[in-house]
Amino acid sequence: MSRPHIHGRYATVPASLLLETLGDSLAKIRREDGATDDDLGAVLGKSGDTAERYRAGGSEMGVVAFLRGCRAWDGRFANAALALVGMKLVEIESGARSDRAGFTALAMLLAQLSEALEDDNIVDDRELAAMSAAVESAGKHIDRLRERLRPRLISNRG
Repeated sequence: MSRPHIHGRYATVPASLLLETLGDSLAKIRREDGATDDDLGAVLGKSGDTAERYRAGGSEMGVVAFLRGCRAWDGRFANAALALVGMKLVEIESGARSDRAGFTALAMLLAQLSEALEDDNIVDDRELAAMSAAVESAGKHIDRLRERLRPRLISNRG
């Protein structure tokens, strides 16, 4: 019996699983976008043959190709693999730029969470699935606020 892929904070994730997961993401992007391996390779800065090896999970991807994939396909490409190490990719400029819109998104999520808690004090999987749009919207606004808290680099180039 194989061990489930549940990883603790400091558990080792097999490289083969990371490569397979990135490959699965590329295969899904290829299907959803009607792309070819040559199309994927062009985005990654690699040949179609190399993109095919990445998609099959048979070749390790360099950091430049990985970052190009992140830029082009954001979470569709990277989040399944990053989740294996307890992370996720979000756009810096995610969510509306309005604090008012952000507050509304958060309030809507809180209202839905409150309603789900009314009957049994838990949010079950069915209730959570029903509020997925509100979770995503509020999450984007929280990510935007986190970005605003991040120190800025100031350049004196002139």
